[in-house]
Amino acid sequence: MLPKILLPATTALGSIHPKGREMGILAGANVVMPNLSPAEVRGKYLLYDKKAVTGDESAQNIQKLAAHMQEIGYELCYERGDSLMTDKESGE
Repeated sequence: MLPKILLPATTALGSIHPKGREMGILAGANVVMPNLSPAEVRGKYLLYDKKAVTGDESAQNIQKLAAHMQEIGYELCYERGDSLMTDKESGE
């Protein structure tokens, strides 16, 4: 319906289900938002209680995130994820 929109499968989805982000991608999300903070400082950036912190999405283990996405038939893209919408389309 909205081919130019960026719809994230956030780490919050992984907090409510072990395969939450993968389920989000399979349901139509097109962006994975990894936590790239180093493990030793990640605790300073917790936004909610019971956040899933596996380390799989950290910069040190980004290949694990890539493997999780590959298991469901997707490949990570490491380019900028700018919206494809023009200012006019977005209403700005």
